[in-house]
Amino acid sequence: MEIRILGVENGILSDRFGSNGSDFKEDMPTRSFGFLVDDVPPGTACLAGIFDDPDSVPVSGFIWIHWCFANLREHGMKENASRLGGDFVQGTNSWHSALGDFSRREAIGYGGPSPPAEHEYRFRVFALSSLLEIEDGFYMNELMKKIRGKVLAHASAYARYSPKV
Repeated sequence: MEIRILGVENGILSDRFGSNGSDFKEDMPTRSFGFLVDDVPPGTACLAGIFDDPDSVPVSGFIWIHWCFANLREHGMKENASRLGGDFVQGTNSWHSALGDFSRREAIGYGGPSPPAEHEYRFRVFALSSLLEIEDGFYMNELMKKIRGKVLAHASAYARYSPKV
């Protein structure tokens, strides 16, 4: 299985998907990138995904969760699908728990990168054998528990993002 993040060139995530973009809810970037997943294994009922920032640990003390979703029946999403909606559910991002500026409900979906310096972001997608009993607003740890025993395959992709200079 392979992931292609649309809007990544030479390993750099396009400005429009983070703090250099133009789509925001207060200070939180909200325009999600599109992606395609190739070679999804037979028997896959849905996909789940996590977009996070391992480089955030020295800054915030934990891996910042920018986006998580589940029950995606298609093998990809179009750009801005997090805001436009679709046949999937979305979890709460770290803009809620870390800053407290957003309620759990306000932080459902994509909350893009806004790093103090260049960070490398990780996007993981899991092919699952069945749909999950999970609702909008779930936390990532809930997702990780729900996918246990259901992962047929997984793949990761990486992209860097930098703040405005």
